[in-house]
Amino acid sequence: MNTSKIVEYPSSQSISPAEREHAVRAWISRKESVCPYAPGLARFIHLPEINSLKMEHVEYLSKEMRAFYSAKENGKRVGRWMLMPHKEWGSHEEAHIYSERIFWLLNAAYFHLVKDRKSVQAALKQDLKGYDRGYKGEILNPIVGNLPNKNIAIIPPKSLFYSALSPLYKSKKFYRYCPHSIIPLVYASEFQDLKTKHPQVTKTVAFEMAHSGLFELFGDNLNLDIETFRIELPIWGAIIDRISEVIRSNIKGIPSQSQEAKGCPASNLSYFRLSSPELVNTFYLKYIENLPILKNIARQTNALPKQIIGACFAGSGLYTIPDYPS
Repeated sequence: MNTSKIVEYPSSQSISPAEREHAVRAWISRKESVCPYAPGLARFIHLPEINSLKMEHVEYLSKEMRAFYSAKENGKRVGRWMLMPHKEWGSHEEAHIYSERIFWLLNAAYFHLVKDRKSVQAALKQDLKGYDRGYKGEILNPIVGNLPNKNIAIIPPKSLFYSALSPLYKSKKFYRYCPHSIIPLVYASEFQDLKTKHPQVTKTVAFEMAHSGLFELFGDNLNLDIETFRIELPIWGAIIDRISEVIRSNIKGIPSQSQEAKGCPASNLSYFRLSSPELVNTFYLKYIENLPILKNIARQTNALPKQIIGACFAGSGLYTIPDYPS
């Protein structure tokens, strides 16, 4: 069941933008974020109230974007652009709606800078081509600017990877938790550079995201043997892949073992989310002897294997609304 955690901020009016920025900077400096891109030179912007997709907002954001692109400190490029909303989000739904609105405005702002009027209008209509959506409508490839070419390993130099963080989550260990609502953008090329030059860092972060998703779903007191989970997690990923292949093969009328039934991680996850709990249970029971962690969590929480596995692989999208168990 999808639920929204409503959070009251009794002193939000008394917290100045500067104080919110200081709290986020301190949180990053203490390395409480699992994101390896969080540290570094950052430009914080405190957004005015933005409640529509209008050109006046595009013009404002394009000026700020131009300033970010040219920002340097001691000769080094400022690589993080931190946008702080006018007020804290009160629910996951509100965060999702707001963050997507800013996403399209930022894309319109980018194309406004490069004088591409057609793409500006497409962004304002939320109709730019090339964006994939998940089962809840979340954008799976949230890039502001020109999208990378899928056929060649080239990322446009000014394209920015976009995300959204907030204090709405139950667990402070969760990878989308932040002391205050914030939209961080990082040069997309940095993700590829880190993956290429430091693949172990990428693997470590993926694992941190996986087990923090379980804490978000079931609480920080969940009894989880981290090292055993590290060994077992690849099997969970394999279950997602196999289920997506089964569903894709049924749709296309092809053998599930064929190459055509295989897909990328994002599309596989989307198919998994659309699968029936019964299909997931079939694979769970097939491999149960190799799944002590999954078996133990199911016993502790009475949650279905589909819910448990899904919690670990929810990192795609602008702002993924958690699946809390009923």
